[in-house]
Amino acid sequence: MLYYIVLAVGVVVSLVFCFQRRLGYNIKNLLFKSVSSLCYLLTAVFALINNSTAYTYGSLIIMGGALGLVGDILLDLKGIYLRDEKTYLKGGFIFFLVGHIFYIAAVVYSVKISWWLLLIGTAISVVIGIGTVLMANVMKVHYGAYRKIVAIYVSFLAMTMVTAILAAIMTGFSKAYVIMAVGSVLFLLSDAVLSNTFFGRGKDKQHHLFLNHFLYYAGQYLIAASIMFIK
Repeated sequence: MLYYIVLAVGVVVSLVFCFQRRLGYNIKNLLFKSVSSLCYLLTAVFALINNSTAYTYGSLIIMGGALGLVGDILLDLKGIYLRDEKTYLKGGFIFFLVGHIFYIAAVVYSVKISWWLLLIGTAISVVIGIGTVLMANVMKVHYGAYRKIVAIYVSFLAMTMVTAILAAIMTGFSKAYVIMAVGSVLFLLSDAVLSNTFFGRGKDKQHHLFLNHFLYYAGQYLIAASIMFIK
């Protein structure tokens, strides 16, 4: 019961924040964002309490979500303290990247994905990461000094999606991994919008900021909710 209450409250808080985010970066929005991110983390915690059989999977997802929360804060600090924006941006990349390692580990451990499938998944993910950077001109974004870290980060982000999709297929499209897969796709789409916001021109309008955070929180809540359905 508590899980559903936390989930409902969190979704409402995060949706309100998505509208508030349109107004830009400030300390008030940073605090609001921190609460919104804490809500998806609490959703994962209560999902694990409800489904304790998913102990290892859930613990890894919670750790990934906690790292994402720190990444959220760092990315907002980037917009508030412009003098140190490079430091905050790199820090955000690193925390989210490590968070995705935990997400990947959760799926790989729970489904026991074979090494050769992991190898194929890794190759696909690396291609997506490198392709993202190589397609910069087509997408009209300029990564500059961030080219390498963007390629590495997108590779890990894509790996979360690929392993979740593999897990869904391997388990006959069980609810838990379908939810995880959809969540990871939304996360990837969110970062695609964010990439344009950070590195593109004229793509940081109110609707871009709203869409980025809407997709992000939808993805994180689905990833957290997947814990409930692990058997």
